[in-house]
Amino acid sequence: MKRYETLDWLRGVTACAIMIYHLISWTLWHPQAGSLLGNLGIYGVSIFFVLSGLSMGIVYNHFFHNYKSSFIFFIRRLFRLLPLLWIVIIIISIDQFYLTHYFDLSKFILNITLLYGFLAPSEYINVGAWSIGNECVYYAFTPILILLYNKRKLFGNLALLGAVIIGIYFAFFALDHHLTLAQQWKIYINPFNNLFLYFSGLALYYNFKELTMKRIAPLLIFISICLLWFYPVSGDQIEIVTNFNRIIFSIAAVTLTLGFYKLEVITIPLSLSKLLSNIGEATYGIYLIHPVVFLYITRFFNLNSYTTILLTIILTLLISNLLYYFYEKPFIKIGKRLTTRSIT
Repeated sequence: MKRYETLDWLRGVTACAIMIYHLISWTLWHPQAGSLLGNLGIYGVSIFFVLSGLSMGIVYNHFFHNYKSSFIFFIRRLFRLLPLLWIVIIIISIDQFYLTHYFDLSKFILNITLLYGFLAPSEYINVGAWSIGNECVYYAFTPILILLYNKRKLFGNLALLGAVIIGIYFAFFALDHHLTLAQQWKIYINPFNNLFLYFSGLALYYNFKELTMKRIAPLLIFISICLLWFYPVSGDQIEIVTNFNRIIFSIAAVTLTLGFYKLEVITIPLSLSKLLSNIGEATYGIYLIHPVVFLYITRFFNLNSYTTILLTIILTLLISNLLYYFYEKPFIKIGKRLTTRSIT
């Protein structure tokens, strides 16, 4: 299977942008809508959803044939998501119990089983884990959507249209742009609000896999970055997830992913390429680990904000890479080995 190195680059840069957004929000100021960080703080996760859908299309486009293959898909995804998530959940749960002397068993069970994504999306324990709950819901749709696309491209695109209509409902009716995003966070993280982004990722694979876009891809990337950086909007981040702004920024997230998907591998220094690829591979760890690293740095060291941010970034990148190669990757291999035996 072809490895899309450029998607690793996008994945890694996006993870770092989200990490920096969080660290600045926690130490210096909260980036608002209209700033690059303020926009990426929201749409960085949106890009992840598009990337995830695209990756599922690339890897599993001919995988689903029956219920057994769908079951194997879910098992493999669990072996990818759960091992590292369990570590973070346990660390945060122990820390919260130490501080509050209270342990919410039902919430803990919802999180370690990933059922919170289906039953209570706002009941996540660790920072950012709402998106992992959303992902699990999207995985439930994946076999059906891929089968639809494999049956006829029109069927898959109609499913995408349905998801887009649901997204429009959230942007224009469910969310109120007169209130802050924080006040409506439970509505925003409803899995169906971002479903169209994941579906869009799968649609990118099926609609563009045969196309060569050597000249257009860099232009798509440039235009998308300009929209994410310079599009005229200001105020609370609710402004970029409601009404027509939601459409503009969502298009930017999708076209940016498309641009990197179809981008011909460009020549960059080997050291930079290796760094970007390593960060891309360790993205899941970067996303989950940086709040934990920040928590304990601020608790045990009295450092200024800038030193705290820099140290958190360095330690997060180091720990995430070590975890990927020595912890996550072995579990991924175990999941594949177990399910391969099941297939044979």
